[in-house]
Amino acid sequence: MPRKRDEHLRQIQNLTLPVTSLKGVGAKRADMMARKGLHTILDLLLFTPIRYQDRTRITPIHDAEEGLPLLVKGKVIRGGEERFFQSRKRLFKIQLRGEENNLELLWFQFRKPHMSKLALPATELLAYGVIRRNRGVRQMIHPDITLIDKGATAETLGYYPVYSAIEGISANMMRTMIRSALECYLTAIIDPIPREITRRLGLPDLAKAIKYVHFPPQKIAAHRLAQFDTPFHKRLNFDRFFLVMLIIAFRKKSRSRRSGDIYDVSTGLMKDLENFFPFKLTPDQVRVIKDVVKDLTSGRPMNRLLLGDVACGKTVVAVVAAYLAARNNFQVAVMVPTQVLANQHFEYFSGLSDAMGFRPALLTGRLKTAERRKIYKKIEAGEYNVIIGTQSLIQEKISFANLGFVIIDEQHRFGVRERALMDQKGQNPHQLIMTATPIPRTMAITVFGDMDISTIKTYPKGRKPTITQLVTKDQKRNVMEVLEQKLTLGQKAFVICPVIDESEDRDLKSALGMAEKLKNIFKPRFQIGLIHGRLPPDEKEKVMDQFRHGPIDILVGTTVIEVGVDVPKATVMVIEHPERFGLAQLHQLRGRVGRGSDRAICFLILPEKIPEESISRLQTLVENQDGFKIAQRDLELRGQGELTGMRQAGVGELDYMDIMRDWDLLSKAKIEAQRLVEADPELSSPQNLPLKRVVESVLSTPLDF
Repeated sequence: MPRKRDEHLRQIQNLTLPVTSLKGVGAKRADMMARKGLHTILDLLLFTPIRYQDRTRITPIHDAEEGLPLLVKGKVIRGGEERFFQSRKRLFKIQLRGEENNLELLWFQFRKPHMSKLALPATELLAYGVIRRNRGVRQMIHPDITLIDKGATAETLGYYPVYSAIEGISANMMRTMIRSALECYLTAIIDPIPREITRRLGLPDLAKAIKYVHFPPQKIAAHRLAQFDTPFHKRLNFDRFFLVMLIIAFRKKSRSRRSGDIYDVSTGLMKDLENFFPFKLTPDQVRVIKDVVKDLTSGRPMNRLLLGDVACGKTVVAVVAAYLAARNNFQVAVMVPTQVLANQHFEYFSGLSDAMGFRPALLTGRLKTAERRKIYKKIEAGEYNVIIGTQSLIQEKISFANLGFVIIDEQHRFGVRERALMDQKGQNPHQLIMTATPIPRTMAITVFGDMDISTIKTYPKGRKPTITQLVTKDQKRNVMEVLEQKLTLGQKAFVICPVIDESEDRDLKSALGMAEKLKNIFKPRFQIGLIHGRLPPDEKEKVMDQFRHGPIDILVGTTVIEVGVDVPKATVMVIEHPERFGLAQLHQLRGRVGRGSDRAICFLILPEKIPEESISRLQTLVENQDGFKIAQRDLELRGQGELTGMRQAGVGELDYMDIMRDWDLLSKAKIEAQRLVEADPELSSPQNLPLKRVVESVLSTPLDF
């Protein structure tokens, strides 16, 4: 949500006035905005566009190419409400005359009083949208129209920002509110980064960056905006990069001075493991376990990153590390990003051999207050030695009896805040961070500069590679046939769409629309479930549980399912508009199927019009199962514009797509952060005080070296 993104800026800003401070924003609109996390003026200023519309020039109607978004100009011939002959459904139609040709503008959702004012004959309008031909008539469906005031068009031309949809608030209203916020409050923005740093990198100051991210100057090339490759976007990305690199630099310096508990590790460890697991460990797993043992017996707090491809067996390594901690009478905290994953880990630990000595506890948002307090007391008394949960583990109310080992399953998030806060729950506990994103090693060394790195590449014996196919429009029937065959055999399927509903982008398949379509095809034989980011956490958990263990056969959703979901019966993955995702993200999604004994298949459904270079890029997945090679290829191809907007990450963390898009900028951020720490280890200079407050807020402790 927007309130999470750029939270580090919120720590030092004073723009906490409610959005109702803006003209035209009353209580009703404020409530609508609050559902999107927009409560204050600062929230609004940091609510960055997901894309831009190029309205820098007007195309004559007779020259307008069909199928592409463009801006046209004309005079109203006539307009008004009409009804379809058979269904009697309403529509509003405006006939627009250009210099040589006419164009129909159609709306099926409209407010008649507002539209009627724009439909007066001889009114001059600008219309932005996609022209399509229907029974020989050229039409624009639901165009964005602007009334031209006294023939003046220059002031209406430019790049128009498009924001994530908010129910009840039009795109024009959102643009108007943000423009008003910029005009009234932009000068109050405090820039936490020393100006000499951003000047050295050729980046604008923060206020200027915020202004032009919303309303870019026309001199910016359209293709750069499409890729978010402007100095203004780079400045906002740099802030997050710089903060994370700064915290990493402090953590590295701090941890180098600490001592860690020395564990007693039996020489017969590998023999014991043969008795605990019903399978043979892979050579990579054995090698990483030896890395872990070396750390635990070194006298320094372990700080290791475990890089591993999807389903390569990272969890087994984590279990072995937890076993060593439990044998040495230490508690283990296992922190995961979602409640769904917390449940999965709890089930896994609970099903292990009693000889391993685990006494696991699960902390989720579903617990009632009395249950939670009871578990807290048992944790503090040492009755549980493996505590599994989400970020609830870093709450102040939780006290551990003897926390000695922390496992953080970050998946595709690269955060430092949680690591820093977990440090404070014990006396320099050992830490193992796992990520399922196969990051190129050169990138990992930069992003995780304070950690030692281990890698697992080999898969457990018997795992069958997932077949991947590119599917064109005329092949979709085959997909439905395969899907029905698999479901009939008792297997399950994922269907992934790039957006939740059509309000986000009418040209893309939406999860809500796809769920309804599949219900019409497969019900009542098979059950369809729906999951996306707008669902409450408890509802997501319920849906996932029904998919894993219950009646749901097909789960339709967005990339919210990308993170670590393990459903052995899932053998089919269908991804709509795969060109909208990065290769590494597609590989993550593909990794959700084929985790059982049955062969899995992944269908990448191509749109009708797709560039050859996009098909070539996607062919990488068809030909390759190695996530590290795919990630390297993704890194080489970054900047092609397949990302759909500025990703939202919480305080003190980076998102993989952020890194891929601006790898060079991240490297520069690391250099500048190290330079600043070395020059002023406590950030005590007066000009650095805002930055010091930011870092201390993330680490939740005063800087003291």
